[in-house]
Amino acid sequence: MSHRSHPPYRIGLRTVKTGLAVIIALLLDTQRPSAIPIFAAIGAIVVMSRTLSDAITAATTQLAGITCGALAGCLFTLLFPNDRYVAIGLGLILLIPICQPLRIGFAVPLTCIVFVSVCLYDPARGTPVAYAVNRFLDTSIGLAVGFAVNSVIKPYNNHALILRLFQEYLESYPPALSELLMQGHYPVLAPFETKMRRLHDEIRLFREQPFPNRRQRKAEAAYLEGCYQLAERMYLALSTLSGMDTLGVPCKRSCQRLCALGITLSAGEAPYPPLDENNTVFNYHLNTLLDARGFLIGLLQNAAPKQI
Repeated sequence: MSHRSHPPYRIGLRTVKTGLAVIIALLLDTQRPSAIPIFAAIGAIVVMSRTLSDAITAATTQLAGITCGALAGCLFTLLFPNDRYVAIGLGLILLIPICQPLRIGFAVPLTCIVFVSVCLYDPARGTPVAYAVNRFLDTSIGLAVGFAVNSVIKPYNNHALILRLFQEYLESYPPALSELLMQGHYPVLAPFETKMRRLHDEIRLFREQPFPNRRQRKAEAAYLEGCYQLAERMYLALSTLSGMDTLGVPCKRSCQRLCALGITLSAGEAPYPPLDENNTVFNYHLNTLLDARGFLIGLLQNAAPKQI
């Protein structure tokens, strides 16, 4: 029986930041009266996203959900003081559709949870209004602490990762061209599509990071998007070549450029091919791919990893 090897377990930086944020949030929240520390801890955990842009979205979701749910809960407990189950049922029927026009649809589940918890709060322990206010304060403390820790302690920067993905993408083309031109096998395009989706997602994350130095980050993101367009051009050219029923004969210039990639064609394929439509289309797309590859290499050489 073969045993699959597993990568060694390691504690990542975001895990450490989450633990630190929870400790600070609990220490701060317990200093005030009527605190419910669990909500401060939840706020600190929720906002500890991979990127600060995602952290802002998580914090907005939490605050919007708590505010709307708490206000609605206080209102319905006043309208139905003696029948909370009726208040909960009617409140949910009205609350869910209302959240959509207010553009807080992403916070609907949390809004409903907070609403129900306010309606079910034990009056012997205090008023629903006091509970709602305290829950809002507890969560706000956790969100503020979590966001501060996430943004101050080495915020996520995937610039070096993007450059490494581009390099891996470039390295995948010579074997594919060799397979196509020397062996006559059409390369599988799915891995190239996967690499491009990964590049697109990482560049989007890089562009949406608000801190630090937002203006410089946007300029660098535009540069990386230009690199991505060249990568896309390479893929389109390769997919066109792979879709040709009959491959043409590479011209002398194409053979010289392929030779620089370690792809040496036989002598019979290398000289001047006849100027027919098939050979013209073939050489056009092949040189489009090689041109885009050369431009991309040049751009990446000027995009050395940096702390942005």
